[in-house]
Formats: sequence, C-alpha cells, structure tokens
Amino acid sequence: MLYLIKVLKGQRTAYSPLHILNGKRSSQPIQDARLYGLDAYFAVFPKLTREEWEWHLQDLKKLGLIEPTGELTYLCSASGLAMLEDWQSEYQAMPHLNGFQFKESAPLFWARLQLLVQVLSCMVHQTRSFIPVQRHMDHQRFVKGWLKQDGRDYQLISHELYAELLKSLDRLQGIGPELLVMLLTGHERAGMTLGQAAQKLGIDRYYAQIVFLDTLHYIMASAQKEPFRFLNSLAMQNEGHDETVLTNSTKATWRLVQQGLTIEQIAKVRRLKVNTVEDHIVEIASFIEGFDIEEYVTIEEQRQIMNAAASVNTGQLRSIKERLPEGFPYFKIRLVMTKQRGGDKRGNA
Repeated sequence: MLYLIKVLKGQRTAYSPLHILNGKRSSQPIQDARLYGLDAYFAVFPKLTREEWEWHLQDLKKLGLIEPTGELTYLCSASGLAMLEDWQSEYQAMPHLNGFQFKESAPLFWARLQLLVQVLSCMVHQTRSFIPVQRHMDHQRFVKGWLKQDGRDYQLISHELYAELLKSLDRLQGIGPELLVMLLTGHERAGMTLGQAAQKLGIDRYYAQIVFLDTLHYIMASAQKEPFRFLNSLAMQNEGHDETVLTNSTKATWRLVQQGLTIEQIAKVRRLKVNTVEDHIVEIASFIEGFDIEEYVTIEEQRQIMNAAASVNTGQLRSIKERLPEGFPYFKIRLVMTKQRGGDKRGNA
C-alpha cells in the first residue's frame, strides 16, 4: 500500500491503488497502472475488498505513515518513506511480478499445474481414487486430454515435468520456490493453502501472495523463452498487449477506429461523450502494439510533450501541461505518456 501511495504522489484518490490491485476492468485503473509504471501490481489482489482496504488505510493514518493532502488523497509521510525503505531492504525484490501480462493466464496455468502434479503423483503410485485438487471440469478435461495426447508413461512425464520445474525454480533466490512447492498436492500429501504456507514460513499473507505470483510469473515467462515443452503447453493462452485485454466498451470503439472513424464520429455513432471515446483511445494505445497515435498527436506535439515531461521529471499530467502552450489538451498528454509507458514495457520485456 505504501509503495503505491508513494508512486501515485497524491495525484489519485485513495481507492485508485485498490482498483489497480483488484485489476478492475475499466479505463481509469488500466491507464493509471500504465501511466505510473504499476503494471506489475495490476490484479495481484483481485479479492481484496474495499472494507479491508479502508481498514489498512486507517491503520496507516493512525501510525502516521501517510498524510492527507485533500479529500481522499494521501502522500507518504517522512516516517512512511523511511518504513518503506526499511521494508524494501529487508524483503526480497519481486523483479518477475507482471500482473498486467499474466492476470488472466496465471490462474489458469496454476490450476492446470496443480492438477497435473496431483494426477501424475497419484498415477505413479498407482492410486486411481482421489479427490481432484481442482474441481472445475474445464481444468479436469484439459489435463485428461493433455495426458492422453502425450502418452500414458506417467513416470517419464513426471520426470520431465520435474526437470523443467527444477531448472526454472533453481534460478530463483528467496522463499518463492519453497512457497510454491508447499502449495502443491501429491500422493498422500495435501498441499497447503496460501495462508497456511505463509504462517509456516513466518510471513504476512499479503507478502506471501506477492512472492507466489512473482514465482509463478517467472515460471510462465521462462516457459515462453526456454524449450520447456510441458510447462509451455500448460501456459498456452492468448495473453498480451492485444484487444483481448481491452474493456468491452473500448473494444467497440476499437472496431470503429479500425474502420477509420474519427473520435467525434465514434462519439456520435455510439452516443458517447467525446472524452469517453478519448479514454478508450488512451486504453487502446496502452494495449495494441503498433497502434499509431500520430493521427491524434502530431510528431511535433509528441516531441513537445516528451520534452516537457523530461523537464519536470514527473508523470504528473498537470505539471507537464504547465510546460506546454496554453490550451494544450490533456488527452494528447495522456495519450503520449501512456504510449511511452507501454513502449518502455515492451522494450524491456
């Protein structure tokens, strides 16, 4: 919480971080995550409730770690920044966390992996009667079809899957690999819940969730780069910066953009406000790789915006706008800054 509040610099309400952590499928949280470089944390706590968030927020206020700057806006206090620095030096970094990229495919991959490990473990020990760790029939059908396609040599498949997991996890430092293994179910061995594993390791359950996802995202990313036949087949799903991750309303706008309609024409056809369509355009720029924004912002305007952003050394739109000619539209600034963030992420992938 402190880290997100620090990064947002009081420029968004106290609920903006919650919407990012929830992975709320609306334009504002998506754009905020891209604009402020918080892609990693997008959708990492999809079940975190507003009530829990408010409780933690009040706790931070009582401890003097955050200070109000307006109605529902906060900044980290000096003591909050000091605590955040202590926390970052004490706990392991999460360099592989990528909620934006894996928000939809990670739960699917984990469900398949959990079930496959359980099935293989039971089959190797010739135990055919067991309660599946995943009850969802889609997961069961996938694993059943996967095993049928790959043959019935459970011992061989187990060895190969184990080798792939070992090679992937062996490169990781910290408690991530241990935590992940604790969650797996096998023959006569029930996997722990995340809360149980966190308690056994003596860590906070929220921290455990982040560590788990960082580890899982690393496995999935390495499966895409390495010749991990089994892990890659479990991870196969169309996930990335394309129209599948757009909100439904933005998808409808994207189809009209592809037909060559202007913002004003789209607003008229869809009976929307112009600024709503502009929100959609910014979202499209975030996700559609190769989307050309020159139709909306000239090359010269893009140069002006980037120079202004560099001069103020901040992502705050208001500060950037103050360095630009009077009347310069916020839409153009948002579009360029969001596109720049997206380009950075793709370039560093």
